Amino acid sequence: MLVMIFLQLLPGVFAVFCHYAYGKYSKKRASDLGLFFILGAETIAACLFLSCYYITYVLFIGNARPETGIFAWIAVGVLVVLAAVSFFFYYRKGSGSRLFIPRHIAKALDENAKKVKTRSDAFTLGALAGTYELAFTLPLYIVTAVEIMEMNTEYFSSNLLTVLYILTPTVPLFVVRWMFQTHHNLADIMRARVKDKNFTRLMLAICYITIAILIIYHRINLS
Repeated sequence: MLVMIFLQLLPGVFAVFCHYAYGKYSKKRASDLGLFFILGAETIAACLFLSCYYITYVLFIGNARPETGIFAWIAVGVLVVLAAVSFFFYYRKGSGSRLFIPRHIAKALDENAKKVKTRSDAFTLGALAGTYELAFTLPLYIVTAVEIMEMNTEYFSSNLLTVLYILTPTVPLFVVRWMFQTHHNLADIMRARVKDKNFTRLMLAICYITIAILIIYHRINLS
């Protein structure tokens, strides 16, 4: 959940979207469009996570302890790689807060944010922006799905974890929305992102490494 909160692409796109929306429309309409952006991001997150859960369940239906086999070491390897990528390549070189995505995609997202006029436009932009960090989120979806499978005797706990995990990506979006509603602007948000970028990439790396260590510890105890 911490990784999902620290990822910056979706809130960055949302901040640009809010900048244009609050500049062109009334506060009420911009806020309404913002909610549909968040709904789009939430919908794609829910669809991706539930799809990962279903696929993982089908793959491991005959193996009650997938975390004791080769899956565990594959997951550890992927998480260690993501830790290194997060720390060294998540932000582009330079003094700004430009992220890893190709420049033509960044420009396309900016143009789409500028052209949003309807709720469906905002929903689509939120859903689209939520797919560009799949390399960082997909392994987490799979690992979390496996852990939830292991909680099948605790029905309430597993469902609560699922709901919390699906809602987590919206937390930074509501923070951005609150900032615009309290008279902050895009420049304020960008300055904060630049100031915090070293902390952000360090926390991403630490979170991925921590999950990898916990998987190794869990595997050793079950072996």
